[in-house]
Amino acid sequence: MVRLDQNLLKNCINNLITNAIKYSGENTFIDFNTEINDDRCLITVKDNGIGIPEADQKHLFEAFFRAHNTGTIPGTGLGLNIVTRYAGLMNGTVDFKSEVNQGTLFTISFPNHE
Repeated sequence: MVRLDQNLLKNCINNLITNAIKYSGENTFIDFNTEINDDRCLITVKDNGIGIPEADQKHLFEAFFRAHNTGTIPGTGLGLNIVTRYAGLMNGTVDFKSEVNQGTLFTISFPNHE
């Protein structure tokens, strides 16, 4: 069983999917997946968009930070900071893997409750 705040979770998922759409080109696929196993609940959002430059990855969750390859794509740099805060309030973590021009995979992980 996983007990999560539905409004916080909705905001996390909404932000990750919105980012995936925003930073991917037209006619691309966005993968959204959930998995509950013996000890964790995993939520993943994967795109094949512009990716995040390696030099920018360490700052990704900082407030107002935007990767240098975002160009004219609008954004405030607050979304991922909020996602990590909300996930943390629910005892979760946010991780990602990304390569420039290959896309990004975000994973939110929550512990199961007995």
